[in-house]
Amino acid sequence: MKWAALLLFFLVGIGLTFAIRKDPRATLVAAFALGFLPFVLGPWHLLVAPYSLPGWPGYVKGWEVSLIDAIAVASVIGIPRSRSELPFKNVFLLYIASTVVSSFFAPDLKIAISYSLQLARIFLVFVAVARLSSAPLSLKATLQGLFLGLAFQAAMAIWARLGGAIQTGGSFGHQNALGFVSHLVFLPAFGLLLSGRWNRLAIVGLLSGAVVITLTVSRATIVFAVIGLFVTYLLSAASNWSTRKGVVALVTAAMIGLSFPLIQATFEQRFEAKGGSFTNPDEERKAFHSAARMMIKDYPFGVGANYYVVFANTQGYNHRAGVAWQSTSRSTNVHNSYLLIHAETGFLGIFSIILLLSTVVYSSVLFAIRNRRDPKANLLIGIVGAIVAVILHSFYEWMLVTHQTQYVLAVALGMAAGLIRQFKSADNDRKAKLRSREHDRRGLRPQAEGVVR
Repeated sequence: MKWAALLLFFLVGIGLTFAIRKDPRATLVAAFALGFLPFVLGPWHLLVAPYSLPGWPGYVKGWEVSLIDAIAVASVIGIPRSRSELPFKNVFLLYIASTVVSSFFAPDLKIAISYSLQLARIFLVFVAVARLSSAPLSLKATLQGLFLGLAFQAAMAIWARLGGAIQTGGSFGHQNALGFVSHLVFLPAFGLLLSGRWNRLAIVGLLSGAVVITLTVSRATIVFAVIGLFVTYLLSAASNWSTRKGVVALVTAAMIGLSFPLIQATFEQRFEAKGGSFTNPDEERKAFHSAARMMIKDYPFGVGANYYVVFANTQGYNHRAGVAWQSTSRSTNVHNSYLLIHAETGFLGIFSIILLLSTVVYSSVLFAIRNRRDPKANLLIGIVGAIVAVILHSFYEWMLVTHQTQYVLAVALGMAAGLIRQFKSADNDRKAKLRSREHDRRGLRPQAEGVVR
């Protein structure tokens, strides 16, 4: 069955490549699919593994391929390559290279390299979305896919809540995973609303995100979503104030205030059923952190990607750190993406992931401020707010390394890269017009064109 699925993915990729080359409107289909499909990857069974590791406790279960990968390859091949440099490409490749290096320190190269292969697929999605997002209509189609994908998850979360679930994770399997991904859709939608463009589309993303964030009943998700809202709003208002942004601020504050009683009630239900409180620290997380730090000290080059759980158990790190003897604790990763990446891929891996995320934030803020009068700058700022929320959330969850999160993150990074390319292109056009006017004023154009007076 999996070979039939692989053949189908291959045929879809070939067909879409020819369609894109023949009719540019096919790029809109590809753009929408790349935004939407990460949210239905699991329930629609769009992922297969030619080399499978079904019993492996790591976060990658083999050498996997999905329909999203086929669409990404088709987009990369079918869309003409831009002359301008692709933003974030080099630092992204550095992170992939760091995981490849660490895999040689793992007991089994095939298992560790599976994460590098996953990142290679994610990189293809990033490149495809970046090329697509260089055109405004394709960018809009990608946003439509993202917002409708999150709306699908919101519907699943509502259904689960009606069925009695206190915390809901949609098709992502866990509320923390769904909450993690929600930042990458909810906050760009908020930035879009601040810009005044595609308002109906932005409202779909905002409402879907608000439903998902509330129904996950996750402390980190809610706190970092609010922080992301503040970051997005403050950057947008400081760069280019408008009356509209003042109105949006008042409406947003009112909506947060109105939703507070519902959020409080759901948290009371959660803590009544599972114990604890909103402010109490999680002792189990402390034990995970201790185990990871011991591993980092003993293996400065890392134990190999996708190997944390095995090493933590077989080498006694979980035991010495006091991690509870229960399957849910001993079969999971440290609840901190940076400690996990550091333990598995060493100092090179943690350096490169921090460099990648910080480069995205810095470059996006820089171009958004330079082009603050362009409405698209607010969307770019919304993506910055989302990346900031993900950076902070990663201190509390290990979801940064899963393919579900990375697909959506690749879409967000691709949109940021595409917007930066749009700004660069507009800036080059302005400079060309200024040079042309200067040549006309000085009478230099005929000579430049080889015409003799």
